[in-house]
Amino acid sequence: MWGLPIALIPLFPREATALILLACVGFGNALVDVGLYTLMARLAPDAVLVRLFGLKEGLVSFSVWIGAVFAAFLIDLTSVPVAMVAVGALCPILVAATWRRLGRPDRNIGELDDQIGLLQGVPMFQPLPLPAIEQLARGLEPLHLPAGQAVFRQGDPADRFYVIEAGAADVVGDGRLVTTLGPGEGFGEIALLRRVRRTATVRAATDLELQALTYDRFLPVVTGFPPSSREARSEVEEMLDRFSPGESDDDQNRSGE
Repeated sequence: MWGLPIALIPLFPREATALILLACVGFGNALVDVGLYTLMARLAPDAVLVRLFGLKEGLVSFSVWIGAVFAAFLIDLTSVPVAMVAVGALCPILVAATWRRLGRPDRNIGELDDQIGLLQGVPMFQPLPLPAIEQLARGLEPLHLPAGQAVFRQGDPADRFYVIEAGAADVVGDGRLVTTLGPGEGFGEIALLRRVRRTATVRAATDLELQALTYDRFLPVVTGFPPSSREARSEVEEMLDRFSPGESDDDQNRSGE
């Protein structure tokens, strides 16, 4: 909306008023730039982020060129005040025409913030800086399972880490119930971190809403940051003690758990 002060300058042709309106232009431009770059960085997939910024800069340069040509013709046909009002009113008109679409990124950011909050509740993710958690949140894949269905079974290959968004899941090791997990708790890291098959069966105790991370997104972030790596390995040791309190790590690895 920083175009509005430009449109108002010819209507209030005084030096003090013009300076105030130009200051509003600068302030509005700063808000637009910060918001635009922040939204792009937070919402765009990592694989296309560089190309997206390049496209944005190209469109800005092209728009400046088109605006300069259009403004010159408009000044020649009318006058400088009329051209300033017309050019300054263009952005507010476009904003009003696309208001509903402009609200969509805010809704998407709200969903992303919810997913970030979900991940921040998982102990191994708590030492991670916010950009790393945002990177994980952008890679989450929603999954719904009805009660009674297995998320995975003991001995299955490991390819994902899961966080429970809603519902409850039973962890069953060697035929016995080990624990029941609820909202905000994660599972599946043991096999991913140890490069082994699943150490237990996880089954939906109720209708289950999950958020999943593939191993290629989970491992680089968690193991690439020492505090989170230590926390993750500490959790793994604690959970393995639940499954086999008297069994050593070497025995567990040899048994394929």
